[in-house]
Amino acid sequence: MNNDRQIRLFVSSTFLDMQAERNHLVTVIFPQLRRLCESRRVTWGDVDLRWGVTDEEAAEGRILPICLEEISRCRPYFISLLGERYGWVPQSISEELLEKEAWLREELTARKSVTELEALHGALRNPAMATHAYFYFRDPAYLQSISEPERRHFVSEKPEDQAKLIQLKERIRQSGLPVRESYPDAQTLGELVLADLTSVINQRWPEGSQPDLLTREALDHAAYARSRERIYIGRPEYFARLDAYVSGIEEDTPFSPPTGAKEEGRGDVRKGIKPLVILGESGSGKSALLVSWAARYRKANPDAFVLEHYIGATPASADWAAILQRIMGEFKRRLRLTQEIPDDPDALRSTFPNWLYMAAAKGRVIMILDALNQLEDRDGAPDLVWLPPVLPRNMHLVVSTLPGRALDEITRRNWPVFNVEPLTNEERRKLIVNYLAQHAKKLSPPRVDRIANASQSANPLYLRVLLDEMRIFGVHERLEERISYYLQADSTFELYAKVIARWEKDYGGGADLFWHTLSLLWAARRGLTESELRDA
Repeated sequence: MNNDRQIRLFVSSTFLDMQAERNHLVTVIFPQLRRLCESRRVTWGDVDLRWGVTDEEAAEGRILPICLEEISRCRPYFISLLGERYGWVPQSISEELLEKEAWLREELTARKSVTELEALHGALRNPAMATHAYFYFRDPAYLQSISEPERRHFVSEKPEDQAKLIQLKERIRQSGLPVRESYPDAQTLGELVLADLTSVINQRWPEGSQPDLLTREALDHAAYARSRERIYIGRPEYFARLDAYVSGIEEDTPFSPPTGAKEEGRGDVRKGIKPLVILGESGSGKSALLVSWAARYRKANPDAFVLEHYIGATPASADWAAILQRIMGEFKRRLRLTQEIPDDPDALRSTFPNWLYMAAAKGRVIMILDALNQLEDRDGAPDLVWLPPVLPRNMHLVVSTLPGRALDEITRRNWPVFNVEPLTNEERRKLIVNYLAQHAKKLSPPRVDRIANASQSANPLYLRVLLDEMRIFGVHERLEERISYYLQADSTFELYAKVIARWEKDYGGGADLFWHTLSLLWAARRGLTESELRDA
């Protein structure tokens, strides 16, 4: 299930001459579009990196890589604002970026500006952008309203840059992409952008197309799963253990159908099985294992009923009653059960075993409940009073947890358990190489060995956080020093402290925005979305 109910818009423009336009878009137009999106259950986000690149990143020549990466993340939504200024021309392009974006080699000798390269990457070289990329050209007469001392910021300084700008505009006109010519001021631009993007929203998500609550929750869990699936270094024995469990190769456990249970289908559900439990330290890759196995299983069994629930992925995901309502709702939708889902918590708990029985009678069902340790402590939820100790045949439940009340109850119930072990040295090397290769980066073999040989790198989360820091660090001469700095952290907790210190250095800037942001995240009961953070 793909979650395509989102717009992430990249805004391309030169810097000094477009401040009025960007201010108007951000403060007046984008809030209107965000409200329209929210009314259609669509997530809105806008990216203008002229406000989001730190001084350190600029000094290290990372502006262009960051811009191109963000454009890729925003596809297919892109707008470009052009006046009479061509924009900054980078003095060089790193070999690393040229390897990742091979098309840039064609542009090296032409010495094109970041603004033109954004236009090429965002729309002109990508026909798929045709219906969601817009260009807006400001009326040249606008220069007459600018005072003489300031006018130099609104025009290209060099004749050759002026010529390149003329060529770029003509190429855009010839491309067939939507072009809005000669807007006179920021307000008129805003009206054009509002009309264009409102049209996109109405076409893609017309009124009445809003998904119901059950579908929205499923989409959110699918998006969470995709975020954990990108790089997973798994062991065949883990997949084999899960395959064996859902194939029914388990010792039968006595199971009594709920009193008065109605069988809405066929199947021998008189014998039951116990859920399978995955254990491992925090950050050991339990969620990634479940996500990767579920994707693999679905690919091999396209018609399989696999229901994934990742506690902590959505605001309601940690509430035991909401979990049961979601499971029952999916049973109704997928298996055509006809019973009404109760609202009362006591009724939910008492009827859930009967729902499991009815669903199992329809055929095999596989459920995944990740991170039981994150359940809200309400109505005895961490003690699993809402989850039957034994399930009907055909009903397979895989859970994961950390030590705590949920694991104490699992131990009492004697559910089968297997542990996710720390990464071996060879697995660490493989993860380092594969993860950095995704970002067109690599480390020398001695540096790979140094990181892989550190005992704390056996934890996948620790290793991923460290590699994220390495891939955004741009001073090659200081790479060895930086690796040493991060490896001083003996745990993931200590490593995050170093990451937060780096964030403060990069984004603090003498203002309190950095700490206000972290405080808001800390104070939020269930986290904050990007749009909620912007509003706050």
